[in-house]
Parts: sequence; C-alpha cells; structure tokens
Amino acid sequence: MKKCLGGLALLLSLTLLAGCALPPLPFLPESGTEDELRTVDSGSFGIYMRWTRTDEHTLHISGSGAIPDYWGDTTKTPNWPAWHDFRGEITTLVVEDGVSVVGSRAFAGFTALDNVMLPEGLIEIGASAFEGCTALTEIAIPETVSSIGKQAFYGSGLRIAELSHNVTSLGDKAFYSCAGLTEIRVDADNPAFSALDGVLFNKDQTRLLCLPGGKTGTYRIPDSVILVAEGAFAGCGLSEIRVSGNYKAIGSAMFSGCEALEELWLEEGVTTIEDHGVVGCPALTAVHLPASNSIISSNAFVDCPALREISVTEGNLKFSSADGVLYNLDKSLLVRCPAGLEGEFALPEGVAQIGASAFEGCASLTAVTLPDSLSEIGGAAFRGCTALGELRFGWRLDRIGEAAFQGCTALTELTLPDRVTALEASAFQGCTGLETVRLNPGLGAVGRSAFEGCAALHTLTINWGPSLIDSRAFAGCAALESVELPHSVKTVGESAFEGCTALRSLGFPGSVESLGSRAFAGCTAIRELTLPGCIRTVGYAAFEDCTGLESVSLFGGIGELLRRLHRAHGSAPARQRHRARAERPGGLHRPPRADALPEDDGDLLRLLPGLHRARERDPARRYREHRLRRLRRLRQPRVRHDPRERHAHRRGRLHRLRGAPGAEIPRQRGALAGDRRRGQ
Repeated sequence: MKKCLGGLALLLSLTLLAGCALPPLPFLPESGTEDELRTVDSGSFGIYMRWTRTDEHTLHISGSGAIPDYWGDTTKTPNWPAWHDFRGEITTLVVEDGVSVVGSRAFAGFTALDNVMLPEGLIEIGASAFEGCTALTEIAIPETVSSIGKQAFYGSGLRIAELSHNVTSLGDKAFYSCAGLTEIRVDADNPAFSALDGVLFNKDQTRLLCLPGGKTGTYRIPDSVILVAEGAFAGCGLSEIRVSGNYKAIGSAMFSGCEALEELWLEEGVTTIEDHGVVGCPALTAVHLPASNSIISSNAFVDCPALREISVTEGNLKFSSADGVLYNLDKSLLVRCPAGLEGEFALPEGVAQIGASAFEGCASLTAVTLPDSLSEIGGAAFRGCTALGELRFGWRLDRIGEAAFQGCTALTELTLPDRVTALEASAFQGCTGLETVRLNPGLGAVGRSAFEGCAALHTLTINWGPSLIDSRAFAGCAALESVELPHSVKTVGESAFEGCTALRSLGFPGSVESLGSRAFAGCTAIRELTLPGCIRTVGYAAFEDCTGLESVSLFGGIGELLRRLHRAHGSAPARQRHRARAERPGGLHRPPRADALPEDDGDLLRLLPGLHRARERDPARRYREHRLRRLRRLRQPRVRHDPRERHAHRRGRLHRLRGAPGAEIPRQRGALAGDRRRGQ
C-alpha cells in the first residue's frame, strides 16, 4: 500500500514539474459541470460504457466502444438493456463521442423518443436499433455511418430518410412500415444505392428496394427494374400501381397490406402472379391482367374483400374474363371469383370445374347455382363463404374437394347428388349452421373430418354406398341424435363420432368389421348397445366415457373375444402385476379386470373401455425396450452350427417350444473341434 501511494505521489510531482495537467485515470468518468452531475439514475455496461439519466426524459450514453447487441428474448443473454425500463418516458437520446456502434435493439420500442443525437465517428446502426420508435420523425445519420442493420427503423415515425455516400450496407426492411415516410434521399456519390422520386434502388436501379410507406397517388415501376425486394410495397399508401412489362413475376406478398390501393395494372410482359402476390388490400376493387399473363396462383388474391373485377386483355392465350370473373380460355374452368361479389351467383353452363380457392373469402355471397356441366369442385373452393345459405348442385357433380365448403356457417341443409363418389377431407368442416345432411347412394367414403364440428347437425341420412366412415368424420356433432349405418359400411374410423353427446340411437349393420379407436368416445347419451358378431376389431377406448351406457348385447365372435381378453388379463396374478406396474414411476396404466368371468354378456360393459387396449407404450419406453433387446442379443455368444446339424437344431428347438421332448441341441462346431484335439 505504501509503495502504491509513493508511486502516485511521484507521478503527481513529475506532472506538476512538467507544467501539464494530470490526465484522467482510465475506467473512471471525467468530472463535469454541476448540471451534468445531477443524475436521476445511471449505470455501467459493456466495456468502458456508461448510461446516465440527467432527468426523467433524457438519456446519455457515454464511453468508448460499442453498445452491445440485445436479443429482446428472455431465453438469451443479454436480454434488454438497463435503460429499457424507461422506454416509455425517454424523449431525448444523446449518444456521446467515442461510441462507435449502436447495437441491435438498443432503443427498440422507445415510443416517446422524438430527438436523437448521434456522434461523428459512429460507424454502424444495428438491427432493429430504433424499431417501433413511433414518435421519432427525423434523425441525422452521421456521414461516418457505413452500415444500417435490418429493420433498424422498422415501424418508426420517420418522414425523411437520408443516406450519405459512406452507407454501403443496408439490411432488409430497414425503413419498412414507416407510414409517415414520404421520401428517401441518397447522396449522389454513394457507390451502392440511389434514389428516384423518393424511392430507394440499388445503384443501377435494376432492383427496387423500398417504397416509402407515406408515398401516395399513382406510381409506375420503372422499366429498368427486374427485381423487387420482398415487402418493398408492404403497407404503402398508393392508390394505383402500374407494373412495367420488364418485371416478369409478381412475387409472394409483393403487394401486402396496401390499405389505400384501389387499382392494379400489369403491363404487357408480366407473366406470373405467385401465391399471395396481392394480399391484405382491403380497398382494391380492380385488377387488370395483360395478354402475356399465363400463370396465376390459386391464392394470388387473398383478403381483398372489395375486389369486384378481374379483367384480361384480349389476346391472352390462357385466361379470359366475363362479368369480372376469371376463367380459363374456353371457360371450362372457373379460376377466381372476385371476393367482393354479392348476392346470388349462377355459374354459366359449360363450366366443368371450379378451381381451388375460386370463391374463398366471398363473404357476401348468399346463394350459388351450379350447372349440370360441373363435375368437380376444387379444394377450398368456397371456404369462408360465411353468408352462403343456399347451394344448388348439378346432377353431374362427381367430386367435392378437400375443405371445399369449410366454414360456410350459413348452410342449413345439404343433399348430395347421386353421382358424387368422392367427399374429401374437411369438405363441410365447421359448418355450424348445418342441420340436415343426406348422403347419396354412390358415395364411396365419407372423408376425414368431413362434417367435424357441425354442432347443429341433428338429422343424418347415410344411404347405401360408403364402405368407410373416416376418422373424425362426424366428431363434435353435438346435436346428432340418431345414426343408422347402411350395410355397405365396413369400417368406422378413429374418433368418427367422438363427442356426439346427444347420440341416443346407434345401429350397426351386419357388414361392419372394424371400429376405430375412440370411435364413439364421449357419446354420453347412448343407453343400449348391440354389437354384431361380424365385428373383428374394436379399437382402443372405442366407447370410452360413454357414461350413460346401461346394457350391451354381444353376438358371435365379439363375445368370445371379450371372454378371451378377460381370461388373459383378469386373473389375480395379472392384476397384481398391473398394480405393481402402475405404482412404478413411469409405469403403464392398464384398467383392472373383474375378479371372475361374468355370466351375463351385458355385464361385460365394464370391460369395453379396455377392449383391445394392448400395452400402451410411450416412445421413450419402446426405445428403452428395443435397446435392451439389442444389448441382450449382443451379449449372447454367436453360435455357428455345422450345416449338417442345423436342421436337427431347429427340430429340437421347435419340440421344446411346443413342450414335447426333442433332440438335444448340438454343441458349437468349435467346441466339438476342441474336444477332438483334447482327445475327448
């Protein structure tokens, strides 16, 4: 200690003799004025960095080096900076000289921040550094900054953004969702970027990078542009957009969230509109397609409720339009109906197919008449048509695609035409207003979840035809009271009628061979149950939680099956093993069996929840057992038999397995040879 004090005194004396002031010691902040020392709160972070609140609304960052990156995620470190707790109060930010980097998410979510002062010498602004600073309307980016991270000013209140000649790296969506941003300016000497009419491009203007969100009116994409960055038009305020012919494809989400967009023109040369190319444009009323347009995705126009017209220029070799509806060239396929269509709609005669998602989202469509020429309805064709209350089919209809009428909550009655052979998965799922369903005789199967969640369905007529009621076909039909399966049905799938709490009457024909697991689970209103002898398989928990079930009649093979199950698992030793297994950590649960075989088949009711409930094994248990079997095999010595003795070995093993005396298993060939060498 004395040596340290002596060294400090020597340094002080030498400094005074040299006539110069004592430099500040490292790691300690320089003393300031009396006002600067008045701090509300302060702290240190990083290396040689300090933050200070000089009043409730002003934050100072001082020191030397970089403000570290923050994840904004509780699972990662560092999570948020210490000053993040004051993000709703800080209005002024002063980053002092010496700071070289503003780290990722350093000031994200500072909604009251409206004044930012950055130092000369700053070289980088990190990703999302000022994201969500909605009150920040302007910021002077120092000329020394060379890199701006992705989403650096995403969702901020900037009105004008300026890039100096040194900015050569700009992250994705750096200025996206800035609703007030009207102009982006770029220094003419910048080697990487340029601006035209306030829009940001790369240097040679072949790639459009960002259109300011506050730009209004009409805009035409320049002829030089061959590529548009993802989300470049997202959230823009334009009312009309024209795409030049040099730009070939409207990519996914290219026009996303353009709330003011009313009209979209594609000029000659554009060939493709991809999935979700135009999405979330609530004011869009018209789309004009050129003759060159040859590819339009089924989900090209999504969530555009005001769209009333899709027009096609004459000369197009792939598409045509009539009354604002998009067809293929010969009008045998309806490609897309504008979502703004209201009232009733009758498809013209000659249309043979309705394309996937053709009417999806037509929320004001109330009635549809399908022509006799129609043979197929594509997947999700009428999904989400919540006002569709009347549906008139043509007699030639053969196939109804997956989720074709999903969520059509206004439908109340359904009668399928006789020629329908395919009713695919989720075809009428979630049609909560559907009360009556009549299935045609020619139907081959009722698809998976075809009527799942139709809570109002109380009358179901299944005519002879379907051999399969697929999994969850009528699950959750809480109002369904009676089901009479036709003699064509052979299989009832998993959870086919699960949760049909009002189901009282259930008739099984003599053709049913298999009941899937949980097929009628939770059908609490069933009182009596008759299972025919033709049933060969009853799945796990097929009648679980049927709390109202009072009597069961079993015929033929099903009764004998239950008796064998009882004899195999109902003995006292079996119950003891079950209890020991259940008490073991991670043990498997098997329902206890009766003490003695019931005399009356009706009393077998208590065995039904466990019918065919073989040992339940979780994946971890199966893997442990597999590894154990493998280890046992590896530990056993490999036995190599003489070919002449192999058949005798197999015969001896077979006799022992059957309990009959058999030939002794010959010893290993090597052992015999060793005996001979030893003279045995």
